[in-house]
Amino acid sequence: MLRNFILTKGIPAASYFGYPLGKAFSLLRTSERWTREEIQKHQARALRNLVEHCYHHVPYYRKLMKSKNLHPDDIKTVHDLAKFPYLTRDNIRKEGEGLRADNYPDKVCQFRRSGGTTGEPIKIALDIRARAFEVAAYLRGYQWMNCRLGNPQVRLFGGSLGLSSNTGLRVKLKEWLYNSHLLPAFEMRQENVEDYIDVVRRAKEGILVGYASAVLNLAEHMSGRHIQGSPLRSVILTSEHIPEEWRIFVSQVFGAPVFCYYGCGEVNSLGYECKGEEGYIVPQEHVILEVGGEDSTVLREEGRGEACITTLFNYAMPLIRYLNSDVLALKYPQKGRKHLRILRLEGRIMDQLTATDGHSIGSVLPTYMVQKSGVPVWKYQVVQTSAREIVFHYLLRDNAHLSTEDKDMLKGMIRRYLGSDMAVKFVIGEFETTRSGKHRFAINRVTSSG
Repeated sequence: MLRNFILTKGIPAASYFGYPLGKAFSLLRTSERWTREEIQKHQARALRNLVEHCYHHVPYYRKLMKSKNLHPDDIKTVHDLAKFPYLTRDNIRKEGEGLRADNYPDKVCQFRRSGGTTGEPIKIALDIRARAFEVAAYLRGYQWMNCRLGNPQVRLFGGSLGLSSNTGLRVKLKEWLYNSHLLPAFEMRQENVEDYIDVVRRAKEGILVGYASAVLNLAEHMSGRHIQGSPLRSVILTSEHIPEEWRIFVSQVFGAPVFCYYGCGEVNSLGYECKGEEGYIVPQEHVILEVGGEDSTVLREEGRGEACITTLFNYAMPLIRYLNSDVLALKYPQKGRKHLRILRLEGRIMDQLTATDGHSIGSVLPTYMVQKSGVPVWKYQVVQTSAREIVFHYLLRDNAHLSTEDKDMLKGMIRRYLGSDMAVKFVIGEFETTRSGKHRFAINRVTSSG
């Protein structure tokens, strides 16, 4: 088939013509056989080039390096990253344009607004090479997770939320190339779930990929109808913490192995599971992942702590030692591929929400809602206090105002998916956290003790 040829032969061949995706894809195919030392040499070269670029073109880093008498020549190995302080969400919001490279104008960038696990949206600019490495790592990761490129992909994500959807030529071509069929996760109901199941039944030798809670909901609908088994090669979950009992149940219902992958809105393609391998394999070709701690002058490659990310090829808006608020455990493997592993993810604590008619809605709804609506909140939390009441807690960006129109838009979105008779209240601040202090952006007091 044409799409199989493009994905398996065409993209790698594009490297000979200088296309970023082709070059990234070819490098990632070669690097699967690298030793740990070869991986680190590649990272060191890429890091030195990145720091040189930052020194000359990124105001925030130029000022930072001069204040520390730090020169690009001082960066020789990955461990020299410890000469840089951590970069936080507050830094990104405060510095704003200072983190943007002066030789990468908006017209050559793609922009991504992240809700993240803490509910504090930030705007990230990406250049074409950064995006190419993310996509190449994504394609390779999907192959690790039992996906044959070109076979059907059923995607259980998002929903219209009453906003116009992007159905342009570029999107249609992408859907054709990946043989992708999108099912809106937040619109799944008892009355239409048979249509969702039929799409899965037709995806012969394909995959189902989606929000973990949405896939769980679909599996529960199937189990309730005594439907078991599917023609899928694998089920792939993402975006939420996945208890082992979810994984087992989903695997039993669909009759297929379950894999997970990890990324965040700011940096995609951070870890992919692979059959026969321990943990999530980190695509170190495009990121340096370390364990954040109290002492930023020490670089920890292994151990437990906050995810600390350095993007090696995003020259438009470099993120050096960025703390993304997720907690993880890192370790190098004893056997198999030599890439670093995420052994455990501890972020993304959230509840599913309950509609007034009793059905569950995937717990990623609040983040998706804020991202798509564009309301000027920088931190938020949705708390379901009863079967018919939602409280939207929020903080605004500097000089921002949550207008009556903004509130009406949010109310309309919430009521569309949780019921037209759902009461919605707005509260400034007063966020709830776990005992360990972690922010949660979806809490359901009706079904959980929090």
